[in-house]
Amino acid sequence: MFGDIFSALYNVVDSVVVGQFVGSGALAAVNSSFAITMVCVAIYSGFGMGSSVVAGQLFGAKDFNNLNKAISTAYIGAFFIGITMSVVGIVISTPLLKAINTPAEIMRDADIYLKIYFCGCMTQLMYYMTSGIMRGLGDSRTPMIAIIVCAILNIVLDLVFVVYFNMGCAGVAIATVISQAASAVFVVVKMLRGGYGIRFTRKTFRLSTDMLRKILKVGVPSAIQSLVNSVGLLIVQSYANSFGTNLMASNGIIQKLDSFTQLPIMAVGQTITMFNAQNLGAGHIDRAKEGNRKMMVFNIAVGAIVGVILYIGVEPLYRLFINPSDAGYAQIIEIGRNSIQILAFFYWVMALQLGYGSILRGAGAATPVMIISIACVAVRVPITYLFAMGTGMYQGLYWANNVFNTLFAVGVMLYYHFGKWEHFALTRRSMPTVKEST
Repeated sequence: MFGDIFSALYNVVDSVVVGQFVGSGALAAVNSSFAITMVCVAIYSGFGMGSSVVAGQLFGAKDFNNLNKAISTAYIGAFFIGITMSVVGIVISTPLLKAINTPAEIMRDADIYLKIYFCGCMTQLMYYMTSGIMRGLGDSRTPMIAIIVCAILNIVLDLVFVVYFNMGCAGVAIATVISQAASAVFVVVKMLRGGYGIRFTRKTFRLSTDMLRKILKVGVPSAIQSLVNSVGLLIVQSYANSFGTNLMASNGIIQKLDSFTQLPIMAVGQTITMFNAQNLGAGHIDRAKEGNRKMMVFNIAVGAIVGVILYIGVEPLYRLFINPSDAGYAQIIEIGRNSIQILAFFYWVMALQLGYGSILRGAGAATPVMIISIACVAVRVPITYLFAMGTGMYQGLYWANNVFNTLFAVGVMLYYHFGKWEHFALTRRSMPTVKEST
């Protein structure tokens, strides 16, 4: 979790620096891109999740020959997917911003920020994929070190480019791309040097269609689930943009604080995913179920505590992002206080949703989670419109979010207790495996 905290600092620091040293307009411009960047992150995390689960199950089954094939395939796939995302993203950035009702006065800054962000898609995907594989193999230390060092680099570069060179939104985007590229290089070099019971050579570094199929079996549903959530977030962002620049700036801060304070819950979720992947890969179903019960109780408690902390500390946290001398300061603070306090009481529900979803993904049952997610987003969009646009009250955006999390939590919880999730494991130690080549 410590490494994830520094990972979240990338976006948070961007907002803090532009909010304090440039102004609320620049803050709104950076924040307007957040929902779009989450679409990219959905693809990164989906591909990373597929690679991580397959690697974790093969590692649990001690099938090192196929583990080598899976990791090689993941790298080749990540390279081509990342390059494609960069090219497509740069071309469509302006139409995307217009589609979510980005105001004309911040369009130029938002477009510059987004185009620069898209330039780093390949390296970001490489980091997500490699760090996911490392966690699947039991190494959470290397990704943590990489992200801590590079988050510190991002902070330094943000200040240099914005405060010293006065580069505004472009400066924070360049700083983010450079620092994320550095984190990718760090973990990729570590992986390619070998270890973890695997070896890379020119002869073995090939695309395996069988391994690609297994990675995509988990990765595509996970990516689609995250993409659907991100598209829902984009629609919500377009509704928020209709309320004006101050609401845009405030909503962006809410998203950053919300994503940052989710980290303890998500950290437990990552542990649950890897715990299930390795134990089901080794055929230890009863052990997986017992561990799930204990970790879910812990995760719900963590969610409740985080919600209380956010409720109490909302105003001091908000002041980190916006300078008191800014003309919109008072209204932005008021919007933030009213909105985050609505979200905070439902953090234990979010813990349920993320926890049970992590169990199912670790078992390889990503498709049921995807279907539940799509159904919930299909409800979220009209409810958001009804609660916010129908009433003319921005608070409806966040009540609709609570409805979404509640429905999602109920869906994955019911599937866990009544579905056959434990039979989704992609590989089991009891199954025949290919012996490691010499």
